[in-house]
Amino acid sequence: MTDSIELGRPIDFVLSYHHNPSAEIFFPDTTYNFYPFEIIRRNIFPTITRNNSSLDSVIYTLVTFNIEKNQKLSLPIYLLSKRDCTAIYSSTDSIFLRELIRSPVDSLTLQSDTKLLPLRQQVNYPQIITYLLGILGIVLVIYALFGRLIRKQYQLFLFSRKHKDFQANYKKIARATLNDETIGKALVLWKKHLEWLEKRPYTSYTTKEIVSRLPNERLEEALREVDSAIYGGILSTQMPLAMNILLDNATELYKKRRAELASNL
Repeated sequence: MTDSIELGRPIDFVLSYHHNPSAEIFFPDTTYNFYPFEIIRRNIFPTITRNNSSLDSVIYTLVTFNIEKNQKLSLPIYLLSKRDCTAIYSSTDSIFLRELIRSPVDSLTLQSDTKLLPLRQQVNYPQIITYLLGILGIVLVIYALFGRLIRKQYQLFLFSRKHKDFQANYKKIARATLNDETIGKALVLWKKHLEWLEKRPYTSYTTKEIVSRLPNERLEEALREVDSAIYGGILSTQMPLAMNILLDNATELYKKRRAELASNL
């Protein structure tokens, strides 16, 4: 529909065919090779029949990137018969490439523009999501393989941390000036720790009940020294030793319970 074209600009090629109304015809679709052109789209018009003659038309919108000055194109229509399908080609049409640069390419010089433009920093969300999904996948694989072991070690860590906190607080009290008040605080702390280890109400137990539960001669003597200091105000020189015996007893009980916890997890 034009006699000249610019590189990369769309043009329209009209293909029409007059035929008997009973004839079956087919036009090229978008899979056809339109070289040296490339097809962008096609526009099909309804059949028009007048005076026992039918007209079918299609407009093909094409584009070329070929630098040949004279470019030609001929398209077929296909006429279906009982035995085969016959291709009938249109007359060849020519179009000329319109040159926008007429100077020799070798004589042209590029104009440099080194002015930098500031770009707004953007967050690469797809890449961040990909990394997060990858990390999540690795964590899930590790948890599936070692989840039970990790849970076990974490529970043992919390169990050990609880005992270490008790030891630190107990030793801090034991290093202070020993009197009925500080000894009483140490005894309460000791009983609460045993209550946590044994899951029994040691804070309400008397010395006799504790010894009955934890039979140990050294422990019994140490508890009597503590009772004498708290209730009788009698501080003997054996009090530091008694305090250490209570701590040692709690540590032994902790080791026993930790071994049981490790075997049951």
